[in-house]
Amino acid sequence: MKYFGRCCGLYLLIGVLSCATTRTFTVEEPQEGKSLVIGAVLVENDGIEDMYEAKIKNIAIILVGKSFEKESIQAYRLMTDEEGYFALPNVPPGAYVVKGIEVDLGYVTRLLITSRWEGNVQIYYPTDVFVDQTVRLWPPGSQEKIINMNIRYFRIDASYRVYDDVFKLIDNATVSIPELKHTIPNPMVYYQQKYPGWGWFK
Repeated sequence: MKYFGRCCGLYLLIGVLSCATTRTFTVEEPQEGKSLVIGAVLVENDGIEDMYEAKIKNIAIILVGKSFEKESIQAYRLMTDEEGYFALPNVPPGAYVVKGIEVDLGYVTRLLITSRWEGNVQIYYPTDVFVDQTVRLWPPGSQEKIINMNIRYFRIDASYRVYDDVFKLIDNATVSIPELKHTIPNPMVYYQQKYPGWGWFK
């Protein structure tokens, strides 16, 4: 099996967090002054192991946040659900960045992707070392109750080059691979429909 990145059997290292455990999603009611971070991930494998496939579930998201409260930085490791969505309840309002992902592609490739900044542009690329917490350029951040990161899209080609984009929704459309069509509602719509009585949406 081909691996990019290793850490205590999880094949991941998040900066000083070392082998950070995956934060399991629970339907937590909102706490005063806290935020809910939501998003979705779509990964297209454009030729690795001669396969052309889409992945949404069980993708590890390495999310880095900077709190408005104490200017502190925290990294989180989350897993997408069966539909490709992730949620992080009751975290401080602030700025949040998808620093990297970990995903299984093809038959035996486990890929760890990190990022750096070139000027004002965040560049994603495969690594065999770790995903750190370094963020050179933070987004403006939000004091909102719900911080919606929309749909994070990654395409990895046969040469392991990574292309990325962000979409509000994908409605029965192809993105890069012509044979693959996707319907992915916006994360806000998804969570409102899945948990209609959840306190975050009242």
